[in-house]
Amino acid sequence: MSNTILDSYAAGIAQVADLLTYTPADLAKKPADGGWSAAQVLGHLADAEISIALRIRMMFTTDDYQFLSWDEDLFANLNPNRNSIASVGVVTALRRANLDLIAGLAEADLNRTGFRQDGSAITVIDYLDRMNNHTSDHLAQALKALAG
Repeated sequence: MSNTILDSYAAGIAQVADLLTYTPADLAKKPADGGWSAAQVLGHLADAEISIALRIRMMFTTDDYQFLSWDEDLFANLNPNRNSIASVGVVTALRRANLDLIAGLAEADLNRTGFRQDGSAITVIDYLDRMNNHTSDHLAQALKALAG
C-alpha cells in the first residue's frame, strides 16, 4: 500500500506542474463563483507542501506530535498574485526532498502517528494519502477556475 501512495505522491509533482502550460493571465483569472484562481490554488499547494514537510518530520521525530493549524484562505489572500512558477518550484522541491527522506527510512517509520487538530490520530503514510487527495481536489478546483 505505501508504494502506491508514495508513487501517487511523486506523480503529483508533474500533475501540479502541468498547470504551468496555461498563461499567467489565465492562471490569475478569478472564477465566477468568487473562489480561488488557479494561481491561488498553486500558492495554496505550495503552502500545503511546506506544512506537509514540517509535519512528517515532526511525526518522525516527536512522539504524539500535535499538528498546528493554519487558515488556508488567509494564506491564499496574503498575495493573490504569487508567481505560479515559484509555487510549482516549492511543491516540486519539497516533494522530492520528502520522498528522498522517506526512501532512507524503515517501513515502520511510515506508521508513526501524529494528531490532527480534531484530535484524531493519523500515520505518516495515511497523512500522505490524504494529501494526495487534497492535491487532486485542488487541481480540479484550479481546472474549474481556468474553464471559467
